[in-house]
Amino acid sequence: MTAAQWQEVKSVFARALEAPPAERGALVAEACGADAALRREVESLLAASDGDDSLPAARAAVAREVAAHAPASGADGLARAVASGAEHARNGAPADDPAMRAVLERELGHHYDILERLGQGGMGAVYLARERALERFVAIKVLRPDLAGAEESRERFRREARVAANLSHPGILPLHTFDEVGGLWYFVMGYVRGESLAGRLALEGRLPCEEARRILAELADALECAHRHGVVHRDIKPANVLLDAESGRALLADFGISKIRGAGDSLTATGVVVGTPHYMSPEQAVGSRDVDARSDIYSLGAVGYTMLAGREPFAGTSSENLIYRRVAHDPPPLSTVAPSVPPELAAVVMRCLAREPAARWPSARSLKEALGRAWCETAAPLPEAVRDLPGFAPYALAWAVGWAALAALAVESAGDRGLLLLIALLVPVGLALHVWNVGRQELRLAELARIACWPPEWWGMWWPAALRRPSDLWSRLPRPARLVRAVLSTFFVALPALILVRHRVAAGDAPADDARRDWFVVAEAALVLGAGAVVGGALRWGVRQGLTPGETVRVLFGATTPAPAWRTPQVARLLAPVPGGVRPPDRDSPSDFPRAIDELVQLLPAESRAAGEEAAHAARRVLAAITSYDRDIARIARDVGTSDEDRLAARLAELDESPSTVTGERHELRQLVRRQLELVRQLRASAELAARKRAHLLDLLRGLWAQLYVVQDGCGAGRGALSDDGVRALCAAIAEQLPAQEPAERSAAGVAG
Repeated sequence: MTAAQWQEVKSVFARALEAPPAERGALVAEACGADAALRREVESLLAASDGDDSLPAARAAVAREVAAHAPASGADGLARAVASGAEHARNGAPADDPAMRAVLERELGHHYDILERLGQGGMGAVYLARERALERFVAIKVLRPDLAGAEESRERFRREARVAANLSHPGILPLHTFDEVGGLWYFVMGYVRGESLAGRLALEGRLPCEEARRILAELADALECAHRHGVVHRDIKPANVLLDAESGRALLADFGISKIRGAGDSLTATGVVVGTPHYMSPEQAVGSRDVDARSDIYSLGAVGYTMLAGREPFAGTSSENLIYRRVAHDPPPLSTVAPSVPPELAAVVMRCLAREPAARWPSARSLKEALGRAWCETAAPLPEAVRDLPGFAPYALAWAVGWAALAALAVESAGDRGLLLLIALLVPVGLALHVWNVGRQELRLAELARIACWPPEWWGMWWPAALRRPSDLWSRLPRPARLVRAVLSTFFVALPALILVRHRVAAGDAPADDARRDWFVVAEAALVLGAGAVVGGALRWGVRQGLTPGETVRVLFGATTPAPAWRTPQVARLLAPVPGGVRPPDRDSPSDFPRAIDELVQLLPAESRAAGEEAAHAARRVLAAITSYDRDIARIARDVGTSDEDRLAARLAELDESPSTVTGERHELRQLVRRQLELVRQLRASAELAARKRAHLLDLLRGLWAQLYVVQDGCGAGRGALSDDGVRALCAAIAEQLPAQEPAERSAAGVAG
């Protein structure tokens, strides 16, 4: 078949894809006429397009044939390179595309240094590059040439660039420029060193509650900006959420199928469904043209559901039944799929997933505000009947002691003393009546009494261990923190008592009264000095631990009920592990992961110990590779200062301005400066590549910890063997990647040296 004939096949096939399925047969018959060969080719491609991943398959088939019959130059030469690896890319394996990179370097090399390919998607490839003029790293997204021939693909590509260029928000991936040169359609966007949310979920399964809530709030904030500018994203999914490795912030990307208010929408003009099935809203799934911002709210809720439950809302549903299930049924409640998720947060996410748009959150702003109110408290909520019972007994005790002390020490009249004692009994009697009334509802009186004796939520001092809240952190505090709290508790009780007793007992003028008064004064001074010494020592301990003043106050004096402040890395590392558990590793400290994994291995049952030992060995190998990258990055930072490149570039410009007739020595000097500038740029690029690989290895460490924790958490539920398989699979993936990393380490070390 000639190239012209294949161009005709492409044209008919593209028109047929845009038509409703019921009308495709008539369209093909009319377009092909009596050309049976043309009709067979188009129908074979349409038949291939019936599968779940059929459209990329059909496009790849067209690209292969076009590449085979077209000249190997310009965009067509690039199409041949894409065609050679299209099937591998479709199956998730990275395609080797030297021709695409060669074209990219030829067309853009005068502005950018192309460093490496970051990823491959359905629309094309993304490359890491260094922009020479501004000395910054960027990501260049290139449209696949076989797609550039279709107006729909070019429009989607332009749409993504146009939308991103008009949205300025910390949570939206920025776009720098867009252009087409030599048949190459591309745009340059901000570079994020990190991973996608999809990649992290693949490694860790599900995310901690507080982190999932934070990511949802940041994405809701980004969506609020997009919706305010009249943009509906329509393809919110984990693969389109990037997680910055340095800040941890979530960024929203890929506005290729977004809907812009007031603009034409060719993507849905013919009723074609666009989006990702597992995350699209019911109205989007049926191809409605009335998709608005509340559709993005639904998709964001589906992402939140996946982060918290470790599975999509309709996981396990076949693709042909997915649309029906989404339109006719609600997803399983989060409370049944992930019981550990706090009810408040689960309710926020489930409201996002309401089938009717009017029942969802009315705006991204309201969703963000609701997420801010949804605390990730891990303790189980109390029954409604006893919600006001915690802290009642301490309040009643303080009330009774205060009025009784006033009656005993400050009142002489027996009648007045009796009235004050009667007042002292009012609150304790009220407590007893309340406990008796609740106990009539068949709740155990002993348990009710214990709940009533819980300290207030703001309490941070000593309290009897048996009467503390189940989630209280007292037993996990470091020893200096428990000591200073116990001393202060004694101080606040003993000092007022000594003062009151001194005034009561030593009230006379006799010498014996003066002696007793002196003893009380000495005891009070010793109490003050002792408490001050303990507090001063504890504050110095906090400084030695590297805590900020706020963190020191939290550890030494703050309330011991769970709160986000206790989960910051510097504070969390000081807490002892939960009894029978392991202190989780600091997510930003690679050296802490082998420690946590080694401790967790000791808690595994015998049948999972081998998988745990394998994970511990893999963690040590990954840590060694990360340490090597850290050394390389530090060495390059020492060798190349931030001003070296500017200084050399300015010097080269001065030499280039010299007259054309220059001496041999000056020419050699110019060549030397140019070579120095190139080496500095190479070193900076090597440092960034090493930082990227280090970040990837740290992600693998985090995933290894998460997988091993699933083993420890799931063995008792009969999931041990399946969890062991997940750990071994990740260890195998690490083993495959580390040998490939080691030459890169040696290469970076050689360049740095």
